[in-house]
Amino acid sequence: MKGKKTVYILGIPLLVIGLFMLLKFSFLSKNSQLQEYTPLVKSSSSCIACHSPMRGFSEAHAPNKITCIACHLGNNTVLDKNNAHLTMVSVPGNLSNASQTCAKCHQGIDVRVQKSIMNTMSGIIAVDKHVFGENKNLDSLFNIHHLKDKTKAESHLRNKCASCHIGNEKTHPNPITQQSRGGGCTACHLNYSEKGKIAHQKYIDSKKSHLTKIHPSLSLNITDNHCFGCHSRSGRIATNYMGWHETIFKDTLRNNPNYWVLDDRRVFEKKQADIHNTKGMSCIDCHDSFDVMGDGNTYAHQENAVHVKCTDCHFTAKAKTVQFRLLSQADKRIVKLRKMDTTSRFLGSENNERTLLNVIQKNHQNYLITKQDSKKLPLKMPSSNCTKNAHQKLACSTCHTSWAPQCISCHTSFDAKNDGYDLLAKQWKMGVWKETGSDFLAEFPTLGVVLKDGKETIKTFAPGMIMHLQKNEKETDFHRLFAPVSAHTISKKATSCKTCHQNPVALGYGRGQLTFNVNTNKWHFKATYQKQKDALPKDAWIAFMNADNKAKATRSNVRAFSLKEQQKILQVGTCLTCHKDNSEVAQRMLNDFEKAKQDKKNSCLTFNPVSNVSKINKKENTF
Repeated sequence: MKGKKTVYILGIPLLVIGLFMLLKFSFLSKNSQLQEYTPLVKSSSSCIACHSPMRGFSEAHAPNKITCIACHLGNNTVLDKNNAHLTMVSVPGNLSNASQTCAKCHQGIDVRVQKSIMNTMSGIIAVDKHVFGENKNLDSLFNIHHLKDKTKAESHLRNKCASCHIGNEKTHPNPITQQSRGGGCTACHLNYSEKGKIAHQKYIDSKKSHLTKIHPSLSLNITDNHCFGCHSRSGRIATNYMGWHETIFKDTLRNNPNYWVLDDRRVFEKKQADIHNTKGMSCIDCHDSFDVMGDGNTYAHQENAVHVKCTDCHFTAKAKTVQFRLLSQADKRIVKLRKMDTTSRFLGSENNERTLLNVIQKNHQNYLITKQDSKKLPLKMPSSNCTKNAHQKLACSTCHTSWAPQCISCHTSFDAKNDGYDLLAKQWKMGVWKETGSDFLAEFPTLGVVLKDGKETIKTFAPGMIMHLQKNEKETDFHRLFAPVSAHTISKKATSCKTCHQNPVALGYGRGQLTFNVNTNKWHFKATYQKQKDALPKDAWIAFMNADNKAKATRSNVRAFSLKEQQKILQVGTCLTCHKDNSEVAQRMLNDFEKAKQDKKNSCLTFNPVSNVSKINKKENTF
């Protein structure tokens, strides 16, 4: 009898609260000025006793569709705060709870994200351990969540690198800023309105005693700001994309429009922005959920996990399309959430592995629809020069990258006497790693060869590290490793032929004067920077006309140009001494270089590659 009486007593206030809230929200729904208020779950839920009225929800997560406990867990049948919050999750979406929160509706996503490269950081760990001499295999699989603190590399990773992964725990549902890190699902899908930001700050300032009435929304509105926190570091692709290059300047340039001082006080200089950025495209217009959240497989390096290709949109063949009715249920749901035209046909990717939901065909015309503002951008076919025989091995970015960030001098040292922050343990400890660099350059990248699935492709590279590594007071190592780079600085107009064929940086020799002597028929190179411990100029990948192109890279499947490739590139460079890019001779070289050589006139310059070969090493290095 006592138990029934208790239930009866508790039931009365719940019923009263429920009736009150129904009447209140009935009134609010009729008031046009208060339409942003949304009913908070069922009237029988005790959550509304404290958290009402609440607004700000996205349509898909509106309380009339899901309950509070669907995301936050807890107990919505009791009025006592402690009991109601006993099993509550204040920040749903962290990977530690995503299987119990988000994945209840979005099944399988949690598993994909757990295996994604954005969560494991496998490549960063493999390369870092390789440099410290703790890992020979650059393709080893690692997971940042399993990283110990027993070696120099592990200490370095935990102190300098381990914050930029999607599994980094978010302890408060804060708005996204330039310095946001991690948060699992909320890292990308959490959004605050301007009023929501003000309300959240009041909540923080009141030491969490002033309960907010505005809930952040969870939606497909994934802006470039969500990506910025992590991707403005390392390769700096977030800043590159907008046309900003990091400098070594101090933050005294805040009023100069050509410079941008970030919240962490780094100073960036204005450069050429990516053409896709100037057209209004955001990150997610190219990188879909499989690029970002993973496809269920584990990958050793970032480039292996990215599926999008330039030729998905810039193609010459007939487009492969799919009708809406043939899409998967998950794809149909996304199309409807984005309110896209279901009468359009959706294009398949180049290898037809997936459907590009924002790339459509309407009235026999192909378009990309931007996901943020539904801007309609006609797809452009590649230039005829892109499909010429001479360019079959070239990636699109090889000619269309306008610049890449490059640092050619870094000094990393360990200071055992000062405190450093452990980014995984989230606590201070003795010992800190210090990194200093100079010579931050924004220029055309170096080119090299990537082997994948038995096929060689020429791609862009940058110094991954040209570094003096001081592990302790007595031990200092020198490392020269170049890394494949996707700079995200694509230009509509391709670079000139000379940018590759007469450019010592592109060939891997470093900066300097690369000149052809018409009297001796030889190429000569004078380096700008002095040689380092390995007898190469500070910014070089390989020596001038030398066959030793093996190693010195952050990947096992990449290399610098072989001796034969260097010779062929400079043979074309010899012809370009007189013939312009758009000349008839240049076009014949693009179609069939060997025939063009046979047809040359007696007055043409002659390059003698044999006389240019270094005596140090004539042995050819290829895969």
